[in-house]
Amino acid sequence: MKALPFPCIRPAQDRVLEALPAMGSILSGNEALCGAIADGLMLKDPGAAYYVYECSGEPGRVTGVVAICPTSVLAGGKDDASADVAAARAIAELKVQPRPVSLAYEASPVMDIILGAAKEGASLYAVTDPAGITHRVWEVKREDAVAAIRAMLDQAPEPALADDPAYAAALVGASQLLADDARAAGTYTGKEPFNFAVAVLFPAAQVSGGAPQVPMGLLTHQITRF
Repeated sequence: MKALPFPCIRPAQDRVLEALPAMGSILSGNEALCGAIADGLMLKDPGAAYYVYECSGEPGRVTGVVAICPTSVLAGGKDDASADVAAARAIAELKVQPRPVSLAYEASPVMDIILGAAKEGASLYAVTDPAGITHRVWEVKREDAVAAIRAMLDQAPEPALADDPAYAAALVGASQLLADDARAAGTYTGKEPFNFAVAVLFPAAQVSGGAPQVPMGLLTHQITRF
């Protein structure tokens, strides 16, 4: 499958406990998000990276890799006419994808070793939500580690949706709206960020009973310029 590193928009590391409870306001519109970035509450990573995400609590612990994947993965390669137009337009106007979509894939033992090595370093975030679930994130940007993760993902079969279908449909719908705008302007290339969705890829064996969701705003993907 195609799953690439990306430049993330995320809370400042030292202000994450301030940012997460305020995400409803921060992600209420692009103007509010820009204000949070200007204030230093949110930041734009200057370069592309993969992220390792771990969720621990009841019923256990799961680990996934966060990357951007073509939106065609979410639509099964087909246009999704069931998308909520209002939800799709809200994402398109926000200009960022507010949280990764959860996908399940067939992970190799080698990938487990690579992600385990990444988790030996200091985490970027370690926050516990009101339900007692702890969310940890590690950034992977060292060239050899990025190459190793990408090689493993390149060999993996296409993932399956492990999230709310309505959310996935809204992401596809937002992509289509922005693509239509670009085509109308004569600027469409097919390489724009809105052609990709940020996803957390979980080993299918770990999420057979349902995949967790990354907290809103913790790891977001800019889908068009602002």
